[in-house]
Amino acid sequence: MRPDRAGYVSNSHSSGKDVGVNRRTRAAAAVLAACCAGCVSHPVGPARTYGKYEGKAVTTAEGVVSAVQTARMAAQTASKGNSFGPYIGTVASESEDAASGLQGTFDSIQPPDARADNLRTRLDKLIADAVTHLADLRVSLRRGELADATKTARPLRKDFKRLSAFVDEHKS
Repeated sequence: MRPDRAGYVSNSHSSGKDVGVNRRTRAAAAVLAACCAGCVSHPVGPARTYGKYEGKAVTTAEGVVSAVQTARMAAQTASKGNSFGPYIGTVASESEDAASGLQGTFDSIQPPDARADNLRTRLDKLIADAVTHLADLRVSLRRGELADATKTARPLRKDFKRLSAFVDEHKS
């Protein structure tokens, strides 16, 4: 099968209709799937000790790092003109939803002591900043501002570094 001028490859289905699939879209989907495969599952349950709570905080931060990095990659792809606006908007939206969901799940876990309260406050601030920056990117991409995506995503680099430092500091 040879792609047409737009890069589409025609695939015949049993209905006899041709459906075009863009090679770039396939490649982007494969890269995104590989990144999402690295997402960390979030264990839910009680944290009766500071150590257990700290472990849940680390798992949460790792999940948010994954969402931030996925959005950063999408922004780079969009800025280079290697993606479709609706697809990239969806990736950004799902990254924001993932980070928000992780924050909500972590916040539902009762901190066992005052030290854990401080840890929760610190992580909540890091996640809230990341969610704000993810929302800014989503809005920009959905407005079709693809060329400026890397610029809009710039604050996510700082979020990545701060969340990664949190993980390194608290990982056992």
